[in-house]
Amino acid sequence: MNTKHFDYFIVIAETKNLSKASEQLKVSQPVLSRYLADLERRLGIRLFVQENRSFHITAAGEIYLNGVKRMKDLQTQMQRSFNAARGIRETALCIGLSPYRGGREIASFAPHLFARYPNLDLRVTEGHSRYLLQCLYERKISSLINLYHPDYMPRTKIASFLRSELLLAVPDFHPLAAYGSPSPAEPAPLTTRQLSRLTDISFVYLNSDTVLGYMADAACSRYGFTPRTLMRTVNSIAVSSLLATGSYAGFLLQNTAQGMNHMRFFHFPHPQYLYSGMIFREDYRPSGAEIYLYQLEFLQEQRTNPHILYQNDLGKRLLAEEAE
Repeated sequence: MNTKHFDYFIVIAETKNLSKASEQLKVSQPVLSRYLADLERRLGIRLFVQENRSFHITAAGEIYLNGVKRMKDLQTQMQRSFNAARGIRETALCIGLSPYRGGREIASFAPHLFARYPNLDLRVTEGHSRYLLQCLYERKISSLINLYHPDYMPRTKIASFLRSELLLAVPDFHPLAAYGSPSPAEPAPLTTRQLSRLTDISFVYLNSDTVLGYMADAACSRYGFTPRTLMRTVNSIAVSSLLATGSYAGFLLQNTAQGMNHMRFFHFPHPQYLYSGMIFREDYRPSGAEIYLYQLEFLQEQRTNPHILYQNDLGKRLLAEEAE
C-alpha cells in the first residue's frame, strides 16, 4: 500500500498552509494543489475551506484525516509483523521525557517514527530532569528531550530548538505589579531593589530537581533574594495552575506563561535564558531515528513557537543530515 499521499493530506491539515506543507514535504505547491483538487473531485466533497492562505479542514476532511491515519497505523503494524516473521531484529530508541511532555510528545511523534522505522522498539522513560540526567549518564537512555543549561548538565551536548527567558511573575493585585508587563513576550525590567523587597507574597515554583528550579535558585542567589516559599515541586502543571489563579508569585519560562491574565511579568536585571532540545552524552553520536525525531520536534516547534525558535550548530547539523 502506498501511503505517500496520505502524508500530503496529514501535513496540509497540520500546517494549514500549502507553502509550509510544501517546505516540510519537499514537494512543490502546484503538486499539492493538484493533489487536493484531484482528491476532492474523486471523493465528491470538500475537505478543506480556504481563507486567504489558510486551509481549514471540514467535517468531511476530519473523517478522511482520521481514516488515513488509521490506515498508516495498520500498514506500520503489518510491516512490524512481517519483520518479526522474517527474524529482522528491532532497533531500540531509548529516550527520556518529563511527565508533562510525555503523553503529548509520544502521541505526536510515535506514528511518524513507526512509519519510517517499522522495526523500531521505542522505549520511553519519564521523570524529572535530575533523574533523567542520571539515566543518561548510566546509559539507560541515549537521549532526552528537556530544558537545558550547561551548568546543570555537565558532560552533555544539546541539539536545541528553542530558547526561552526565565521570568518572575507576580499577581496583578500586588504593589509591584504596577511596574510589570501583562505580556510575557514583553516583560518589564526588574531592579535588584524591587526583588529584595518582594517578601510579602508566597512563591510556588519548581524545585532544584528540575532545570528551571535550579536556574531560579541560581538567579535568586545572585541577587541575594530568598523567596517566601509556599510550595516547590517537580510538577510543572501544578505550578502553572496555581500561578494562573493570580494568588501567588513564581518563576516560569516565557513560552509557558501565555494566558495568565492575572499576572504581571518581569525579567531579571541580567536576563536568564534556558534552552530546549534533544540532549545527548557529549561523546554520543545520534542514531538515524534520533536525528529524525529531532527533525519532527523542530518542525513542531517551528509551527507553534516560531518567536523563540533557536537552533544551535548541532541542531543545524542534525537537520542537514536528515535532509540528505
